[in-house]
Amino acid sequence: MRIQNRFFPARPSRPQTPTRRGFTLIELLVVIAIVAVLVSLLLPAVQQAREAARRAQCKNNLKQLALALHNYESTHRVFPPGSLGFPMVWSAQAQLLPYVEQANLHGLLDFDVPPLTFGFLTEAAANEAAAKQALPLLLCPSDGDRVPGSEFGGLSYPACTGAGATNDGAAANGTGVIFSRSAIGFRDLRDGVTHTVVFGEQLLGDGTDEPPAEGDPRRRVIELPDGTPTTPDACLADAAPAWSGQRGAKWINGHYADAMYNHFYTPNAEAPDCHNGYHSHALTAARSAHSGGVQLALCDGSVQFVSDGVALETWRALATRAGGEVVEDAF
Repeated sequence: MRIQNRFFPARPSRPQTPTRRGFTLIELLVVIAIVAVLVSLLLPAVQQAREAARRAQCKNNLKQLALALHNYESTHRVFPPGSLGFPMVWSAQAQLLPYVEQANLHGLLDFDVPPLTFGFLTEAAANEAAAKQALPLLLCPSDGDRVPGSEFGGLSYPACTGAGATNDGAAANGTGVIFSRSAIGFRDLRDGVTHTVVFGEQLLGDGTDEPPAEGDPRRRVIELPDGTPTTPDACLADAAPAWSGQRGAKWINGHYADAMYNHFYTPNAEAPDCHNGYHSHALTAARSAHSGGVQLALCDGSVQFVSDGVALETWRALATRAGGEVVEDAF
């Protein structure tokens, strides 16, 4: 029997500390692999969610422009013209500024002179300063805010001049609602406001004026000399004399290179857009950074998504104001 010494009491026993065991290299690699798999699964979902938000904002921008068009027509009894003829090539979008809460910017513009400097026409310095502002309302968030290398604010939402199949896509002879020197109002929309496009989408150019051996060919356009009519034969890519990466570079300019387009090609067509040097004729398509199609603002104020696979006849019918076509299965 153990006798406790009264002067030297026994020390209490210490509890045993459990042994800590770290991760082995194999376990660590397994954890890293699992995390990598989860990231690879979640990243596309995050990207899709972000693109859905950008597409929704893009749709809202188009809707605001369409509603501004209604207010403009209520005041002037016509839609804004796509331009007033050279050199007064003011875009319809510039004329809509007071109706999209941009009255201050509109007040900086002098509509008595050209929107930009053209050669010997140098009195547009104030307009050029205003045109350098990038307006979020005029830009699709799925794209950029200006053409690379350009100091001017870009434009994602050109006005539709028509089908583009009449008179080789002449800007002054549009079958749509907005074209050069146009004076179209709701009274002229015999095809109905729900089946007539007023604004579409375009991809901003990539700023490279070279044949598209590299880069995205959808961001460059064929440019024929001077006022050459843009016939399909003249616009063959293999014989193109020049290319331009400046599409959509200036929201203030009312011509095919910047603020107008037509429905000659179906959405996001493989064939490149084709303009001439005067931007008076063009064969174009609506183009977007959204997967599978483009968004369009209609004259009733609604915005619809149209698939890349839409029939050409239907696509062109949507662009005309009084063609008498029957539009089916477009949306």
